[in-house]
Amino acid sequence: MKFAIIYTPFLEQHPHIIERAEEYFDSVLAVPIHGIRYEYQNDEPPKVMYKNTDLSEFDAVFPRLSGEDLLFSEQLIEILNESGPYVHMDSDSFSLSSNKFYTMKELSGSGVHIPRSIYTLSTETASEAARDIGYPVTIKLISGYGGKGIMRAKDDSELRPIIDTLEVFEQDICLQDFIENPGEDIRIVVIGEETYSYKRVGLEKEWRSNISRGGERREVDAPEAMREMAVRASKVAGFDICGVDIIESEDGGHIVEINASPGITEETSEVVGIDIPERMMKFVHSKALENRAREGV
Repeated sequence: MKFAIIYTPFLEQHPHIIERAEEYFDSVLAVPIHGIRYEYQNDEPPKVMYKNTDLSEFDAVFPRLSGEDLLFSEQLIEILNESGPYVHMDSDSFSLSSNKFYTMKELSGSGVHIPRSIYTLSTETASEAARDIGYPVTIKLISGYGGKGIMRAKDDSELRPIIDTLEVFEQDICLQDFIENPGEDIRIVVIGEETYSYKRVGLEKEWRSNISRGGERREVDAPEAMREMAVRASKVAGFDICGVDIIESEDGGHIVEINASPGITEETSEVVGIDIPERMMKFVHSKALENRAREGV
């Protein structure tokens, strides 16, 4: 069986995944996304090519991508899903997770808790909405990642310069209720029906908990209700494998983000107490076998 991982260069954890994939697949190929090309011909299905290799013919393809290549990545996942390999997300899952308001829109009404969220193009409307939500509020870039593009305003005098700047750079405005927390959240890695959790704790006086901003991972045994909420959110978003970020609150927690490519390092596995890449590849291999059985291969 053949496996390929397609990665964005800054996601440096792919060697850990490759090592585990080699335990389950006969052939493993690592592909940088900038080496990919799509080929379209009359009366033939589209192909995803890397050099002279057609990835559409692989048993499983594992995209590890970032929102920086959103339009290109959307096509990649759509073509792969249509051509046969097992992919751990639906065709529109990556675009959903790359758009913070789209994520909240899809999760609303699904039985999971999310912060109250407002999306607008207008400075005045944003100010009115913030007063309605109640300060402090969180302001997010639609496609921010790694804690970048996430801001907080304590009152209208702090909010207006932020949204004025967003307008100058033609950025849409997404406001959310700021959930009071000590600069930490819980990351739940979902693999099928299984969940693995750890706490992310930000630097002192830093209210953002992202590891990329200097935060650290700590052990945590997430409540069962929170784990169930993470699995439900992953299914709504069309992921078999993803990371779900939850801020704890009085009513059990609010989902603030779904991450299509959660950070997978040796430290992650040590904190969780489970070899996460191994569990991922075991799951992907089983799904690839199911695909082959359905297709009669």
